[in-house]
Amino acid sequence: MKLFALLLALVSLRAENWQKINAGPYEIYTSGDIKAAKNLLGTLEQMRGQLSDLTGITELKTIWPVRLVIAKTQRATNLTETASAYSMLLSDAVMTTQQKRQILSLLLATNAGPLEPGLEDALLTVLSSIESERVRVTLGALPPKAQQTPDWTLVEYLITNDAYRGRIRVFLSNVMKGTDKPTALRNAFEKDEATLRKEAAEAKLAPVTYPARTILPDRDYRARDVDPEEANLQLAIAQLSDPNLRARACLATKNPECLAAAAALSGNAEQAAIEASQVTPPTARSLYLAAVGQPDRLKHQQNLFTSLQLKPLYPDAALAFASKENDPMKAFHALKTAAPAAPRDARYQMQLAKAAQAAEQYADEAKAWAAAERAAFDGPQKEALRQARLGAQDRRYEAEALARKEAEEARLRDIERVKQESLRRVREAEAKARGNLAPLDPGTKVEPWWDADQPTGTLSGSLTRVDCLSGGKARFVVRDANGRLSFFEVDDPAKLILSGAGAKTFHFSCGIQRPARKIKAGHKDKKLITMELLP
Repeated sequence: MKLFALLLALVSLRAENWQKINAGPYEIYTSGDIKAAKNLLGTLEQMRGQLSDLTGITELKTIWPVRLVIAKTQRATNLTETASAYSMLLSDAVMTTQQKRQILSLLLATNAGPLEPGLEDALLTVLSSIESERVRVTLGALPPKAQQTPDWTLVEYLITNDAYRGRIRVFLSNVMKGTDKPTALRNAFEKDEATLRKEAAEAKLAPVTYPARTILPDRDYRARDVDPEEANLQLAIAQLSDPNLRARACLATKNPECLAAAAALSGNAEQAAIEASQVTPPTARSLYLAAVGQPDRLKHQQNLFTSLQLKPLYPDAALAFASKENDPMKAFHALKTAAPAAPRDARYQMQLAKAAQAAEQYADEAKAWAAAERAAFDGPQKEALRQARLGAQDRRYEAEALARKEAEEARLRDIERVKQESLRRVREAEAKARGNLAPLDPGTKVEPWWDADQPTGTLSGSLTRVDCLSGGKARFVVRDANGRLSFFEVDDPAKLILSGAGAKTFHFSCGIQRPARKIKAGHKDKKLITMELLP
């Protein structure tokens, strides 16, 4: 009987004229009034536009398309992640405020930073009341008394009041980026919370109508006819959002992606993996389902790697990949790449922070702990995340200090290398010259030989500091016995002529010299020519 019913439904489906329209993340399949479907699509786009205006997020996207299937014989369902789509069944081109809330929640989850639960609930309540008529929208229809909370009163007042509506974006954008609420309110409205709540409580709240985006559904949305087989498949996929239809929704289609989604929604990951492995060509969603139910680690990672290549902004796939990846850097990169699609998911941000720590990416670790902290509203959890963030900052500072130390040591080694190379060349030249010279006659007076600048003065004192300058230059600071400081420029410290005890092993570092070394400086025109190390 069930098979007969399915065949009967298929025959009925083939007799209907199915059409499709789409805009932004939305797809609507309908066998009914296409004009009504276009008007519904216009309302959804106006709702997305209002959310964009209020949050300051210019382009609100979703990981998968939001697919609505309108069929007279079906009952309305909740929005459900199915086969590469968020699906919803409708019996006609009308949506309840609850169904609109589900779509608004999805848009917030994948695009916006976290909001206090009370504020978010109020924002969803106000926006889900939207009605549109061509280029005008109406917002703020009063909800049931139970939903008229103090937060709803405040948000309703700010959105429907001409004096504040244009500034609420500053407030919400600040809060979603981590600014505390009192500061965000002052930034946006130049008033504190108590004053605004008092104004809202005393105001007479009512829905408002005002100009919105220029959307003309009849003109802007072009319908295309849908092949019966495609319509049958999309209806079957949408039926997965109804738990009562899920078990038999995809049987008649024999579509492996649909069957895989059905198995996954029923909790049978192993069967979902078997069906998903048959999808050709594979999709990001089918590869994810094939991996989740795959016990072999190598195949698990291969499927997820390909899934993330097809859709980098896929948080579930990134989490699954990182959970079994042995290379900390690969796990970190997968999670970081997908992170923009999970801005308010504290669990995801915590996993990203742990992966960043394992990969020694301490700056990214601190950012991820901070994002998780913003997304947590439970007091003890928030404090634990704050401590984790502070620990990450300490590790970051230690790593940066170590990097600076290693860079300085490398620079000094390079200076010493250049110095030793210069000395080696001088000695080779001297040896070659000595080999070419004839012996001196007995009694010949030997005159000192010098082909560089000759010092014109000397100064005995202590070398207290060396300032490293740009271009490889340096400034030597010498304090004499009377405490006076003298400053000498050195064009190339590696070429400075050193003499005295320990000259061959002596090297200096930038900054204060500890301990200060006693020297005798030979100088000319404020430039250091020679330096004799004194005992």
